[in-house]
Order: sequence, then C-alpha cells, then structure tokens
Amino acid sequence: MVLAFGLIGSAGNSIATGILLLLLPITLFLLSHRDARWPNLGLADGVFFGLVIVVLLSFWTNAERAGSTKEYLLLVSTFAGYVATRRIDVDHINALLPAFKRTTAIIVMLGACFTADEMVREWNGPSGKPLVFGFNAAGTYFTQALSVLTIALMSTDDPSPRRTALISALLFLPAAIFAAAMVRFTFIALAGGLLIATIVTESGKRRHVVAVALVLFFAIGAGLAARPNFTMQYASYVLDTPYGLDAPVLMGPSEAHRDMPSCRLTTNMRNSIAIREALAMDALYLIPGAGFIGTGLDSFMQYSCIKAHEVHVSILQMAVEFGWLGGGLFLVLIAIAIGNLVPTAKRSCEARFILCALSFMVMVSLAHGRVSRDGALFALLGCAVDIMAQPSRSTAIVSGMYLTNHKSQQYMR
Repeated sequence: MVLAFGLIGSAGNSIATGILLLLLPITLFLLSHRDARWPNLGLADGVFFGLVIVVLLSFWTNAERAGSTKEYLLLVSTFAGYVATRRIDVDHINALLPAFKRTTAIIVMLGACFTADEMVREWNGPSGKPLVFGFNAAGTYFTQALSVLTIALMSTDDPSPRRTALISALLFLPAAIFAAAMVRFTFIALAGGLLIATIVTESGKRRHVVAVALVLFFAIGAGLAARPNFTMQYASYVLDTPYGLDAPVLMGPSEAHRDMPSCRLTTNMRNSIAIREALAMDALYLIPGAGFIGTGLDSFMQYSCIKAHEVHVSILQMAVEFGWLGGGLFLVLIAIAIGNLVPTAKRSCEARFILCALSFMVMVSLAHGRVSRDGALFALLGCAVDIMAQPSRSTAIVSGMYLTNHKSQQYMR
C-alpha cells in the first residue's frame, strides 16, 4: 500500500485500505474452504474464540470509552486473519511459497530503491529516518518484508554453495539500505527468527542459515557505518531513559490520571525507546486495575500522558484493554501455536517457515505491536494451528508405507 499510494502521489485512502484489508481474509477463507471440509477444532481454536468473546464483552461493557469505528473494523480484519488461514495447511503453503518469495522480493527491491533515493535527499535531515513517499514508518514496513522473505528462503530452501552466495548477494544491499535508514528493532526480531531457524533446521542446512545471517550482520554494520552521526545518536538513546521529577507534571487528560508513571516522568519525545519505556510502565500500572475484561479498545490512550500513542506491546495492550482474560488467552494461544509447532518444524520445511515467521511477528509485536493492526500475527497463528491439527506429509508418507507393507504381508499369508 505504501508503494501503491506513493507512486500515485497519494497520502493514503482509508476506504481503499479498509476494503483491501477486509477482502484479503474473505478471499483466503473462500479459497481455502473450497472442498467444504471444515477443520478439526482443537484447544487453540477454543482459546481463540474465547478471546473473541472477551473482546465482545469488553466492547459491550466499555461502550462509553469505545475506540474509533476504524480501529474496531481493523480489529475485525485482524481476527478474520486467523479464521481465513485456519485451513491453510502444508500443501497450500508449499504451493504458495514460490509466488510469495517472488512477490515479496519485488516489494523489497522497490522499497530499497525508493528508501535509498529518499535517504540521499535527506542525508543530513533532523531524524535520520527518510520519509519514503511521506510515510514515516515505510522503512520499517519494507524491513519487515525483507525479514519474512529471508526467513522463507532460509527455512524452505534446498541449499548449495552457489545458492547461498546468490541469496547473500541479493539480500546484502537492501539490508544495508534499511539499516542506514535507522531501522532497528525489526533487525533484532529477524535475528531471533533466524536463530530459531538454525535450531530447528536439519544439521546439513545450518551452515546455509548461518552464512546468510553473517552476511546480513555485515550488511547492517555497513549501513550503520555509512551514517555514523545518526548511528551514534540512536545508540545513545539506548541509555537515555525517562527520569522522574520532584513534582508530577500533569500532561494527561484529567486530574484522575495524575498517578500514571508517564505523568511523573520527563521523556525525550525524539527517543522512541524512552517513549516505549514510559508507555510500558503506564501499561503495567494499569493492568492490576483492568479487571477481567479490561477498559476497552484504545482506552489506554485516554490514560497515558504520552499523547496519541498506544502501548506498542500487543500483549500489554491486550491485558489493559481486554483485561486479564484477554491478555491471558492471547498468551496461551501464542504458546500453544509455537510450542506444538516445534516438533513438526523439525521435519517439515513449510511448518518451519510458519514457526520462524510467527516467532518473528511475535517479537515485532513487542515493539511495534497494536492489536487492531496485528493481522499478520493472527494469520500466522491460524496457519500454525492448522498445521498442528493435520498430519505432516512426512508422517502421512511413513503411515502409507506401513499400511502398504502390512497389507502385502497379509496377502502373502
């Protein structure tokens, strides 16, 4: 959407974006349910539908503090992602992966070109982050696409020295460009995804993953070295935490919120790390009083003294706005999906891709999360649950060989 709107000179269109975000899960649902065979429902599905019920109860109870209609529609689209992908199994994923890799590679290359062009124009700009087509977070979006593409290549490829060299060469320049654009946490999440890929990949393919990971490490280093002033500036932000005042400074919406941590802290509003730290402290302060069903979608922004900012951590937002039940069910759903997927991922490259991509998106949600915008996370959860519910192809093949052998022995007798 960044590329589409940017190339026609538009700052965006909420109606067009909303229609696309609703049509995508509907289309996926219809395509994956063509055989009219419904999935085998399990514990994870019960947890998901329990989460949906909690969200509905929270909406009903906190109607006076309800978020905007747009955010609720986005939340519907997010949850629809789980339902839409619940029937996408390993065979579907195996068929879709080649087109997915090609399409994502095109997006990454175009994104890298436009980011580099804008970065040259704003080389000494005040923030160091280029506004690609006017979108502040474009670099982060393109880096997330690069990360999922890398995970797809590392988890499903049949490696050879030539292929390792080719992939490394293709990924080096985009990674360096996005690193120079001062994208940070997304690369940390990618490192986590690749670490998981290294652990669950067959021993013969681990060198392939490690080699590409090392190339990406040097690419990121080269990108950061190209803009040393901004690199040092953002590195200093790691130690620049919010600090307290002798007396509270009330920047919040009312006196009732004067005890919020962010109202008693001085926060560098140019430092996204310090902002997230203050927001997390606010969320932790609110969770004990959130109750079982929370305070309602986007209600956090009515309490925090950091204006117009959500928590940025999906699990904390769930616990505040949908209560202890919502936060707990969300954590349990993630734990079931990842925990049960690990054994299958060790013998199935499709399951390995979903596991690593899901782990990556969970880590991204710890810094860039917003529940109503977590469609990719819930879509991957749906894929993970379906893979858990269906026997893997390798298991099916072994079972088929056993049955054939057993019948042959009976006929011989």
